[in-house]
Amino acid sequence: MKYQYSGFTLIEVLITMLIFATTATMITSRVGDVSTQIYSIERKTIAHWVGENELTKYRLSRLGNNNPIKKGKERTKAVMGGRQWTVHQEITDTQHPWLRMIDIKVYEEVDGIENGPIDSVIGYIGRY
Repeated sequence: MKYQYSGFTLIEVLITMLIFATTATMITSRVGDVSTQIYSIERKTIAHWVGENELTKYRLSRLGNNNPIKKGKERTKAVMGGRQWTVHQEITDTQHPWLRMIDIKVYEEVDGIENGPIDSVIGYIGRY
């Protein structure tokens, strides 16, 4: 009587384990990449909102005010999304005397250090 054994050999099991380990390593590294990308997109989105808010504040300050906006540089702080932001604004002339350009750069502040600029917004504000 001859017995026939069924099952896997040690080599087959080792090759299968190698394939599973390689696949698991690739999946784990891709998940890490995705979480880094999500953090970066979130940070850039919030920085853009901070810049747009600052530009809107300038536009609203012009309502009922006929004087040209003052040229120069200014720095302000903002908190949004549980983060601290530093906003650099520079107001410069354009070719038209009643129109000013505002260049807003947004930096993330971590432990008192400004990182960035994360985002920038450029807008134009007229005299009237």
